[in-house]
Amino acid sequence: MDTGKIIGLSILGAFILLIIFMIFRSLLIRRPKPEQTDYSPRFIEQEKVVAHMIEAIQFETITLPNNEIENNIFLEYHSFLERTYPLIMQKAEKTIINRYSVIYKYLGSDENLLPVALLAHQDVVPAPDEGWEFPPFSGHLTEDGYIYGRGSQDMKSQMISALEGLEILLAEGKIPKRTIYFCFGHDEELGGRYGAKKIVEFFKEKKIRFEYVLDEGGAIIDGKIMGIDNKIALVGTCEKGYADITLEAIKEGGHASTPTRRTAVGLLSEAVFKLEKNQMRPYFSQPVKEMLRDIAPFMNPFFKFAIANRDILSPLLKKVLTLASPFTNCIVRTTIAPTQLFGATTPNTLPSKAKANVNCRLNTGETIEKLISHIQKVVGKNISVKADDKSKNPSPVSNTDCDAFRAIRKTVYEAFDGFIMAPYPFIATSDSAYYHQVSDNVYRFTPLLKEESDANRIHGKNERITVDMLVTATRFFVRLYENTCL
Repeated sequence: MDTGKIIGLSILGAFILLIIFMIFRSLLIRRPKPEQTDYSPRFIEQEKVVAHMIEAIQFETITLPNNEIENNIFLEYHSFLERTYPLIMQKAEKTIINRYSVIYKYLGSDENLLPVALLAHQDVVPAPDEGWEFPPFSGHLTEDGYIYGRGSQDMKSQMISALEGLEILLAEGKIPKRTIYFCFGHDEELGGRYGAKKIVEFFKEKKIRFEYVLDEGGAIIDGKIMGIDNKIALVGTCEKGYADITLEAIKEGGHASTPTRRTAVGLLSEAVFKLEKNQMRPYFSQPVKEMLRDIAPFMNPFFKFAIANRDILSPLLKKVLTLASPFTNCIVRTTIAPTQLFGATTPNTLPSKAKANVNCRLNTGETIEKLISHIQKVVGKNISVKADDKSKNPSPVSNTDCDAFRAIRKTVYEAFDGFIMAPYPFIATSDSAYYHQVSDNVYRFTPLLKEESDANRIHGKNERITVDMLVTATRFFVRLYENTCL
């Protein structure tokens, strides 16, 4: 046998052995045993919860542009909460933070246990009447079971459900062993600098730390996108960084009838085009690896084979994920999205300066410094690159191998009838980013089973929630307290 055939057969043999090895690896991934539980869905007084949700929406708690503005609507909203949940509030210790944020502390019977913190923000984005089927602050309930209104999803529903859950248990005579803090900021939609940030400063001053913190964030998605015949409850263990980057081109201005060879607008447009074509490289961050680890056992054989061998198939997998959907793209890379362009104020003027804003969400493990370096390299020396002072790096990653995370997993399984839970990097921003300073276990999950069309209404027209979603979210919080606080 000549040398060429020997080499060819050797390569073929090695390839066959590799495939056998890869198949064997995928076969080693087994589904975990189902959670052992005696849970049965409890009765929730639907009419009462719905009435409370409708009234909450009717408070126009629109985010204040700054903290010096006098607006009693937030204080009136506090009064509403206090009269609506008397069993909580008659024993809770109330602390106002920076005028409009509020903490309600319900003392547990065992002060040796670390407390938990349930977060929600009171503020909502503006909602002009135009384009809404019903007035945005009416809390209108339709015959087919939808509650319309600004804040119905983002995020008064989570606040109401969390309070309802504890009120129900107290009405049954069940007293938490673990202290529960309800922390309600008032400016999350503008970054939480006056609300959540100040609340955390208060906790640090008092040397208070938490067993876990739970805020809005992770969603329930259809597992089919990952080859799974079930729903997946994604719980954020961290959140991506945030940066608004200003690109600026400077050239001689003048009248548009006599343009120069290169204009500021032309240079800037070229830079934006280059940036869209040259994104930062994708990679599997720690929370993405943990997500794939937890969902792999439930995948069909093809997907399971790919994930079990992601170290070997990494270049191909990353490419597929960046192209499959906007969601899969954003969990494996820093995203760079041009959002605003500024030039001349009149149509016949060559501006001496042209600017663009680029909104970036930084992948876990990357930094603003690295982002700016990448952008500068792509756009070239003729474009200045500057990060906004509100920009921030990705948050730390919370623990998934702990009692708190396991209890949340169990609660999801019970309240949502067997849904799979997995950690993931939350792709937006939330008040919870500040709370990593006071807890190792900061999680983000919105317990609402909603359709994609409704998810897209957040911050838009006709934001709404179904009665069933609200009731299930309340059951989730009741069970969460039972699993972690009683």
